[in-house]
Amino acid sequence: MLLHEKVVNVLNPLAREYKSIGTVKKELAGLQNELAEAHKQVHISEARVSAALDKLAYMEELVNDKLLQDRAVVESDRESPPSTSTSSESSDTAKNKTSRKGLNVSGPVKTYHPRLKNFWYPVAFSSDLKEDTMIPFDSFEKPWVIFRGKDGKPGCVRNTCAHRACPLDLGTVNEGRIQCPYHGWEYSTDGTCEKMPSTKLLNVKIKSLPCFEHEGMIWIWPGSDPPAATIPSLQPPPGFTIHAEIVMELPVEHGLLLDNLLDLAHAPFTHTSTFAKGWKVPDLVKFLTPSASLQGYWDPYPIDMEFRPPCMVLSTIGISKPGKLEGQSTNQCTTHLHQLHVCLPSSRNKTRLLYRMSLDFAPILKHIPFMEHLWKHFAEQVLNEDLRLVVGQQERMHNGANIWNLPVAYDKLGVRYRLWRDAVDKGAKQLPYSNSNTNDFNFE
Repeated sequence: MLLHEKVVNVLNPLAREYKSIGTVKKELAGLQNELAEAHKQVHISEARVSAALDKLAYMEELVNDKLLQDRAVVESDRESPPSTSTSSESSDTAKNKTSRKGLNVSGPVKTYHPRLKNFWYPVAFSSDLKEDTMIPFDSFEKPWVIFRGKDGKPGCVRNTCAHRACPLDLGTVNEGRIQCPYHGWEYSTDGTCEKMPSTKLLNVKIKSLPCFEHEGMIWIWPGSDPPAATIPSLQPPPGFTIHAEIVMELPVEHGLLLDNLLDLAHAPFTHTSTFAKGWKVPDLVKFLTPSASLQGYWDPYPIDMEFRPPCMVLSTIGISKPGKLEGQSTNQCTTHLHQLHVCLPSSRNKTRLLYRMSLDFAPILKHIPFMEHLWKHFAEQVLNEDLRLVVGQQERMHNGANIWNLPVAYDKLGVRYRLWRDAVDKGAKQLPYSNSNTNDFNFE
C-alpha cells in the first residue's frame, strides 16, 4: 500500500510540474526495485509456510505411527499367554513383536459381508449405455444387466430369465423392455414381466436393484438396507476435461487391485516400460495424510491420492510432459492428469474396473480420431505390468501367504484401506476414516 501511494505521488500531475522527467524516471526505477523485492519476500514467505505445513504433517505422521505401534504392542501383550524366560521363547517373543505391525490378509477370499453391499456402486459410464443396448456385469458373484426403459432412465435387473434361466443379455431391448432370446419374455426396468408371447401373461417379476444415473455414470445399490440418500461425486476437479472412459474385466479380487492402486512406491520398479520409465528411485517415499483421513499426498512425488469408500481411488498427478513428473507438489505444477479407478467386486476372484482419465491441458487431444483407442492401449499396458504381480500375489494368498505381512511407512494408505475393509467385514457400527465427501442427488 505504501509503494502504491508512492507510485501515485510520483505520477501525480502536480508532482510532475515540479520534477524533471529524469527525476521521475529515477524514482520510478527505484520503486520498481522495491516492488520486485516485496514480491520476492511474499514468495519466500509462501514457501516457508508450505514447508512448515509439510513438516507438521510429517511430524504428525511419526507421532501417529508411534502411537499405533505402541497400541498394537499393548494389545498383543494382553492377548498373548504368559511365557517362560527361556532363550528360545524370548527370541520368539521378539519375532512376534516385529510381526505385530502386519495385517493378516491370507487364505482364500472370504464371503463378502452384507454390509459391504450397502453402498452406491458405479457400474458403467453413461456414454456406453445407448437406448437400444444393454450392459451385463457381475456384482458380488451375481449376474446383472442394465438397460434403459421407455423414459430413458436406466434400470438394473438380474441377468436370468424367470422362465428357463436364460441370460437376458443375449436378447434385445424393445421399447424399453429387455427381451429374453429363448421365448421372448420381456421385462421392464423394475423386473416386471410385461409380455409372454404364445401363452397367458402370468404375474412374474425378477429381482431388480435401485439404479440411477449421476454425473455421467450408472450407479446401483446391491445391499439389503434402504439406499443412502446421497451418491458420491466422482467428477474431476474444475478445469479438467475428460479424455477417456475405459472398462476392463480383470482376473483378481478387487481388494488386491485396490492395494496396488493405493501404492505408488512400486512405480519405478514395476512400470519401467510405461509411465514411470526413467523415474529415479527416491531415498525415502512417504504418504502424508491427517491422522483420520483416507487422502493425502506423496512425497517426493507431485501426486495427490484418495481412497473413496467403498471401492474408488482418485488421484491428481502433476506433469510437465508425458512420462515426466514436475515439481515437489501438485500445486507447483502447471499441468495435471486426473485419474479415477473404480474397482467393482464382481466375484472373489474378479474385478470390473472403470477407469476415467482427465487433463487440464491440451483439450484438442479429445477431438483427434481414435485417440481413445490410444489411451486404452496405454492403460492396458500399465495394468498388465501390475497384473502379473497381483495375480501372483493372489495365488500365494490362496495358498496361505500373508500379503500384508510387514507393511512399512509408504504403505500407510493401503493399510488404512485394509483397516476400513476389516471393520466392514466385522460389521462394526462405526467405520474408521469415514469420509463425508458426497454431493446430494435428488432421486425424484
